[in-house]
Amino acid sequence: MSSATESLFQSAQRQHLAGDLAAAEALYRQHLAANPDDAAGRHWLGCALHQQGRDAEALPWLQQAVQADSAPAAWWFSLGIVSASLQHYADAVAAFRAALARDVGQYFFWTNLGASEAALGNAEQAEQAWLQAVKLKPELPDAWFLLSAHHAAGGEATLAQQCNYRGIVCEGAGKHPPATLAQALHEIGQPEAAQALLRQWLQQQPDNAIAQHLLAACGGSDTPARCSDDYVQQAFDQFSASFERKLGELDYQGPAMVAALAAEQGWPQAAWRIADLGCGTGLIGSVLQPHASRLVGVDLSAGMLREALAKGIYQQLAQAELGSWLATQPERFELAVCMDTFIYIGELSVVLPAIARSLQPGGQLVFSSELLAGDAAGFHLNSSGRYSHAPAYLAAQLAAAGFARWQSRPVILRQESGVPMRGELYSAWLAA
Repeated sequence: MSSATESLFQSAQRQHLAGDLAAAEALYRQHLAANPDDAAGRHWLGCALHQQGRDAEALPWLQQAVQADSAPAAWWFSLGIVSASLQHYADAVAAFRAALARDVGQYFFWTNLGASEAALGNAEQAEQAWLQAVKLKPELPDAWFLLSAHHAAGGEATLAQQCNYRGIVCEGAGKHPPATLAQALHEIGQPEAAQALLRQWLQQQPDNAIAQHLLAACGGSDTPARCSDDYVQQAFDQFSASFERKLGELDYQGPAMVAALAAEQGWPQAAWRIADLGCGTGLIGSVLQPHASRLVGVDLSAGMLREALAKGIYQQLAQAELGSWLATQPERFELAVCMDTFIYIGELSVVLPAIARSLQPGGQLVFSSELLAGDAAGFHLNSSGRYSHAPAYLAAQLAAAGFARWQSRPVILRQESGVPMRGELYSAWLAA
């Protein structure tokens, strides 16, 4: 290669590094016109084309580059990336494996190999590739998230959540708020780190109700019987405007479950006085409204109630703590609904009797719960800040509150970290 040609190639590299891809491409082409067999020129021209989104043009240059006996691992990796981008996944797998044959210690060689194997339906090979990546660099998040999606697709919810939490911890405070990071730390078996993070948050904001509640949820203080009023108000006021969008992203099933129950049980049209307890933005109220002669909503969050008011479906909206409101209002309802409400109340021995007193004889209560599985009894405050309840506990509390009969069914409430959140949907009736 002449000194003039070397200078041309070096100029192309400088333009490439500076981000002027069009100028770099032109110089690479001039260089190759003078030295058509230069493998490095072919490789870098292919890379410049790829970075401009011109993968079909990039592919033959990269294929020619790796034909050189001295082609390094990185060139094979570039070929794999472009092949995968063009959905030539078998070729991508071959290229990534060729790269790994030359340099087995590159993290992103393994993650990309796994992605292409997964695209071919080779789930076991994909998992093995991502596990190799994790062994190499457990502090990087990419492979953890890929493994999480892999386990979720395979129905392995616990493994999927663990991998997702590990990815969150790897991304750290620069990516996630302290509430999310504390939960992840707790769930991967680092409760002391979670508590330290929350205590640091409280040092900066001593009155922050969310930090106080999550510290209890992560084992750093006594478990409260329910979420405090301040916690509920602060947690929901701050994202009331985006609440419904976020639930949509989580595939929240509450409205669909209530609508299906109404159809199954034959709820009458415009006939019942209905209390929507923990009404939020009115998502459930929109399903209840066709069956209501009067619809009342109760919630602690002013922000959520503003969103509910805008729907124009309630005859009354009250900002109040549920137990206090039930104790003071004289109205009696044919139906009370508590969807995703008891997840913020652990001890139900006060609120369930209060709901029973607010119902007409024969009145019905519909509610959802997050499932406390296994042999656990009572209720449990999770690192999410929400409570789960054991079915036996709920049955005992319903009986003690005076409900004559009830039925429940397992449901998927929503997705959490890409994994189904399992719960139960209850219908309970007072004696007529």
